[in-house]
Amino acid sequence: MSRIRVGIADDHPFILLGVDHLLQRHPDIQVCFKSESIGRLLQLLVDVPVDVLVCDYEFEGDPYADGLNLLDRIRRVAPAVSVVFLSAHSSTHIISSALNAGAAGFVGKGPEGFVGLVTAVRVAKNKRVFLPDSIANRILSTPGCAAEGGSSLDSLSEKELTVVRMICDGMSIGAIAERLNRSRKTVSNQKNAGMKKLGARNDVELVTIVREWSCS
Repeated sequence: MSRIRVGIADDHPFILLGVDHLLQRHPDIQVCFKSESIGRLLQLLVDVPVDVLVCDYEFEGDPYADGLNLLDRIRRVAPAVSVVFLSAHSSTHIISSALNAGAAGFVGKGPEGFVGLVTAVRVAKNKRVFLPDSIANRILSTPGCAAEGGSSLDSLSEKELTVVRMICDGMSIGAIAERLNRSRKTVSNQKNAGMKKLGARNDVELVTIVREWSCS
């Protein structure tokens, strides 16, 4: 029997161990590698091809680490791999955006999410999409709410949303970097990522979009 080759990536060691332990219990699944960093992950995807990647949605310390940007980087080095995101994020907008970008599944961190992880891997191997019933039902019951040319604030990662709100409060990149103890480059990248997701071309449009969504 040909086993499903799986890679695991998460910046929390305990999550890596937990997912590894769960998957290794099933004879049709072979865990080929584990990675705690995006740089290492991208290299492993080249060196150790896998069918499915179970991957954290957001990595600490990487300005390009939200799931949409990460999915794009993964596609460049391993276009055939199916990506199942493992994340604490539960926003329907974030999940929908990830699926629209080509993710093969979205499983929550925690006992309820882990219950469906093995099924998610098997479904992803067959190039289909997996969502737990609880998430699928929420998405189906949520009306479309994307603004013209952009998405809602829920499409932003927590770090991007924090930076965007501070920009809208009139703070400069330098002031935000000092307040959040991040580099200016990181803050700038997070601002730009937020603007791209919201469809804002400049700071004026950004403020307008954020105010509209905050009042909706």
